[in-house]
Amino acid sequence: MDCRGRIMGLSDGRHNTRTQVGGEAMKLRRTTSAWLATLVLAAGCSSSGAISDADAARVRVVNDANLVSGCRVLGTVADNDFQDLQKKAARLGGNVALMTPQRTAKGGYFGLQDYMTADVYRCENAK
Repeated sequence: MDCRGRIMGLSDGRHNTRTQVGGEAMKLRRTTSAWLATLVLAAGCSSSGAISDADAARVRVVNDANLVSGCRVLGTVADNDFQDLQKKAARLGGNVALMTPQRTAKGGYFGLQDYMTADVYRCENAK
């Protein structure tokens, strides 16, 4: 047997056991990685945060800042559709949305569109 046979892991035409075990380990690693990627994608799709119309309807939209005094502020949402604005507020965990006075035109692919903004609150005493 020459040096070349030893470097490649071949001995008298047979594969080295270490080479076979390494190949099986790589195959197992690829299979495990593929399953893990599938599970992550499936979990992401199942928890996409889809908000139902009923959940959106539970968000009370107000114009009076006194109605949210003592409430915890969660963030701000903006949309050109009232129901989508409520859905975004519900997704943040809010149950009250205080409309902000500015109504702005926003440029987009289909031209200028008006959109509304609201500050989202979580109020324990909201009806």
